[in-house]
Amino acid sequence: EEKLLKLADVLTTDSKSVQKSYKEKLNLDFIYLPAPLDASKFKALPAISKKENQIAYVGRDSYEKGIDILKSIEPKISGKVIYCTNMPWEQAMKNLKASNVLVIPSRMESLPQTIKEAFFLRVPVVATSVGDIPNVIQNNITGILVPPNDPDSLLDAVNSLLIQKEKTVIMTSLAYDFIKNNF
Repeated sequence: EEKLLKLADVLTTDSKSVQKSYKEKLNLDFIYLPAPLDASKFKALPAISKKENQIAYVGRDSYEKGIDILKSIEPKISGKVIYCTNMPWEQAMKNLKASNVLVIPSRMESLPQTIKEAFFLRVPVVATSVGDIPNVIQNNITGILVPPNDPDSLLDAVNSLLIQKEKTVIMTSLAYDFIKNNF
């Protein structure tokens, strides 16, 4: 890996945590280039009504994404979880747009594009505080952060957002403004 990376003229990443880890691990300088959100893609999505207490998971079905943690608490969630793991982007976004909460239970992560998409669609986010997620989600302001591998905290955060409608309106408005101004 080190030999290959040293062959490059320029190294780029859209993750500040990746940038930091390669500096520490191999003393390599990566240029940070945040991945933008292409808002024009959302124009094709139809108007969609929220489905009461629907929770979305958008991502791979893999250990590092923490899907098993979400599945372990699913019976205790006060709503229905929709797993968008193997579907076209447009269908996943329709499901996300219809949801009341997006859950990112990752054990390791850089910066999921799904958080940016949820912010743009005004869907509140509950995510673990790993990788670059805390650089985008301000806890209890633009979303809710929970510790990784903590199913009880994840469950409490999801269920709290399902009942705190006023909080989610404020949170999603601030998250939308953040994504518009920064990505």
